[in-house]
Amino acid sequence: MLLALGGGTDVGIGVLAEEIALGLLIGVLVPLIIIWLERLPFLMATKGLQPLVAVSIGLLLLAICLVTGANLFLASFSAGITVATPGPGFREEFEQFGELVSELLKLAAILVFGALITPTFLFGEIAWAGWVFAVLAIVAARPVALLVSFLGTRLPIKEQLAAMWFGPKGFASVVYGLLVLESGMKGADELFHLVALVIVLSILAHSSTDVLVARQFDSQLPPTTPT
Repeated sequence: MLLALGGGTDVGIGVLAEEIALGLLIGVLVPLIIIWLERLPFLMATKGLQPLVAVSIGLLLLAICLVTGANLFLASFSAGITVATPGPGFREEFEQFGELVSELLKLAAILVFGALITPTFLFGEIAWAGWVFAVLAIVAARPVALLVSFLGTRLPIKEQLAAMWFGPKGFASVVYGLLVLESGMKGADELFHLVALVIVLSILAHSSTDVLVARQFDSQLPPTTPT
């Protein structure tokens, strides 16, 4: 919807609202139907193939959304919640297998993203104001946002600081940045440059400090008592 408002697509707001509603509907109905069918004695999957049921739900969602034009992101998100709610067995069976699949897909997306990043891209096409924006986004905007979210909580200050530094996973930024670049909206290239710079600086800063921060928490763990 934001891409439509920014001129990245000629689709009207009404059509976008329909895609969103259809995505939510498909994301809820398809998993419920498959879970109901899978519980039938003659359709029940064997224990070893149980993780593939969740994979089949994802592939079916992809096919239906591509055919109907439904919002794929919302369909996937609502489907995940639906699978975990009435079918907790699927969640347990799919957990380990799903992590491997998601990591592979993340690596593929990061590979595509990294192929677009060159020294000329970073140092020749981004003005100094863009670098200031990227640094502030990492050291100010995200920590302040998490600080506000921690108001009223009893989380120790050390854990709050660690969360404020690392923040939530930013993999979605890679996907959204690529979507903006492909949209062709006005200023898409400049916006993608900023997103890419923030991601690159975040990877460098956080991947080089994660072990140091983790050691600070390891030193606080009480010694284990042998049984």
